[in-house]
Parts: sequence; C-alpha cells; structure tokens
Amino acid sequence: MKKPLIVGINMLVLDQLTKYLVDRFVSFGDAVNVVSPYDFFSITNIRNTGTAFSIFQGRNTLFSIFISLLLSGLSLWLYKNWNKLSKLQQYSFCLIVAGGLGNLIDRLFRGAVVDFLDFGITSLRWPAFNIADSCISVAVWFILADMLIKKKQRNN
Repeated sequence: MKKPLIVGINMLVLDQLTKYLVDRFVSFGDAVNVVSPYDFFSITNIRNTGTAFSIFQGRNTLFSIFISLLLSGLSLWLYKNWNKLSKLQQYSFCLIVAGGLGNLIDRLFRGAVVDFLDFGITSLRWPAFNIADSCISVAVWFILADMLIKKKQRNN
C-alpha cells in the first residue's frame, strides 16, 4: 500500500515546489526560454481560473468546490477498494488525487492554478500546464493501458 501513496505524495510536493519556484523567480506573465530553437520550451508564469486548456475562466470558486467533492469521493472509494485494485490502478488513482490536490491547493491559496510548462513552436503553443496536470494525464493513460491489458487477458 505504501509505494503508490509515497509516489503520490512526492508528486504533490514536487508540484507545489515547482510552482513556488516559478512564482519566486519568474514574474507573472513572463517567460524564460529553456530550449531556444523556435521557443520550443519555456517556463511561463501564468494563472488559470478555469479548467483544462483554460476553458471556463473565472469560475475558480465553483471548480474549487467541485474538485473538493470529487477528491473526497475518490479518496473514500480508493480507501474502500484499495485491495481490489491492481498496482497500476493504485498508482493511477494516487496520481489523480495528487494532481487534483496540487491544483486545489493553488485555487484555495493562490486564487488560481499556476501553469508554467510551455511547449510549442513560435506562436503555435500547447496550453501551459504543470506537474499536477501531468500526474492526472499520465494516470489516465495508465488506466486506459490497464483496461486494454485486462480486455486482452479476458479475450485469451
């Protein structure tokens, strides 16, 4: 039971540490180019009061309440079903909780989610994101992979 929880806690700490460092060393709205050709990768200090891809901006309070309820329900479900889950599922759900908590902490204490990982080529940019977002995205891929593995096992 410990390893997936330790990974989740470490990712939450890494998320908050990186956001603190970005806030401390990169002025709001500024970008620091890390990979120069075509401005491929920058650290850009921006805020997001909406959801993924910055949609539904300005609804920070609504999303804070929704995420709090969702994380509470998921955590309770995870606690009750821990022993029924595969290791991959345990890691996945711990990453989802860590990512959700990381962004919820931002919403509650900073008033918006800090996004800073900025990839693209010149003006063609992927929406900036953070470690918490990455945890959630990786976890979704893990869950999909787990579902495909189980489906293949059932078909054999």
